[in-house]
Amino acid sequence: MKLIFPLLICSAISAALGYYFGHITIPATTGQVAATSTMPRTAPAPAQPEFIEPELFAEPEPIAEPEPIAEPEPAEELATTPEQTESSFAERAALTTQTLTDTQGRKIEASIVEVTDNAVKIRRSSDGLETKIPLNLLSEEDVAFCNYLREQAAQKEASKPATSDGFNWDAYFNS
Repeated sequence: MKLIFPLLICSAISAALGYYFGHITIPATTGQVAATSTMPRTAPAPAQPEFIEPELFAEPEPIAEPEPIAEPEPAEELATTPEQTESSFAERAALTTQTLTDTQGRKIEASIVEVTDNAVKIRRSSDGLETKIPLNLLSEEDVAFCNYLREQAAQKEASKPATSDGFNWDAYFNS
């Protein structure tokens, strides 16, 4: 009880003084809450530009010749003939792990599980995750390689006999 009265009195005095001083700094004509300062406002004086007299009769400095741009070293030539492309794709297909590059230059090491018309199913080497990647996200060289793999798989499938007895049961039941 002894502590409550001084606390209430201090709170009341603080509220009254806050109310009083709050209304002194608010302009009464606008009705909006805005803090004003008792210091006069003055704009800073604009800085005078320093005038530099041009040297009218000075000789201009000679302009240096630009250095010729050195042409970059030609990158390793890609196979240009179909025979060279076929042989390089055949060598690449013999590898179990492929390094695929996307259109942004990012690389992933994976083994190719299946190639369809518009996607390639891969198994990542790092964690074994299988996922499908659309061919339009891969670089041109990797798209050409995937198309080569798809063609090779189609040729292998066409040359495989239908069954051990020589009868094509799929053609019989699907027609």
